[in-house]
Amino acid sequence: NGVEELVRAGVSASDVLGGGLDGALSLAAAGQIEVAEAAGIASTAMTQFKLSGDKIPHVADLLAAGAGKAMGGVDDLGMALKQSGLVASQFGLSIEETVGGLSAFAAAGLLGSDAGTSMKSMLLALANPSKESAQLMAELGINAYDASGQFVGLEGLAGQLQERMGGLDDATRQAALAQIFGTDAIRAASILYDEGAEGIAQWTNAVDDSGYAARTAAELQNNLLGDLEKLGGSWSTLA
Repeated sequence: NGVEELVRAGVSASDVLGGGLDGALSLAAAGQIEVAEAAGIASTAMTQFKLSGDKIPHVADLLAAGAGKAMGGVDDLGMALKQSGLVASQFGLSIEETVGGLSAFAAAGLLGSDAGTSMKSMLLALANPSKESAQLMAELGINAYDASGQFVGLEGLAGQLQERMGGLDDATRQAALAQIFGTDAIRAASILYDEGAEGIAQWTNAVDDSGYAARTAAELQNNLLGDLEKLGGSWSTLA
């Protein structure tokens, strides 16, 4: 089933055998989910960010690390990416920064599809602000895009929010965030404000942990239940 999910997403047979399936298996064990589900989550992320099939192990490490170092599980992170990954990619965000941002949201209690929807709404609010929101951003000195028209990224946005709004009282700041981002995306924007550039950078670095999925899988399977599961797999292979 894992192989089928990877192939459906366009992963070549050589990439499946060259590490893609191993990555999906490690992600499944680390996240305690079915192999097909893990392969589906990883391959969807790969497609959203236009990555090649040989990046599946890296995607597995990102997702396992994000789930392991914040709240929730791999399935929660998968649902968050399902809602936000495509838009994040279109804004030029890397998968590392996107998963890092979603992990920061999870650590603050914003999980699953709610986290993804809030991130997506936040980005879209910046792309097409109302006249009032654009004026307020100009007054505060918040620029979501650089001189070349490229999005400044989650780290850059978080830094601006914290720097430009740090001197405001709570009521004024919350009103400003609500005006700029709307009632749904204010959740994500508030977490970016709290984290600042340094916090988002730390989360991005934290999830970019090579080999995390395999290490976690090995630790979780280093018990009798894991041995029995491996034995069952061996019998299935023999059959």
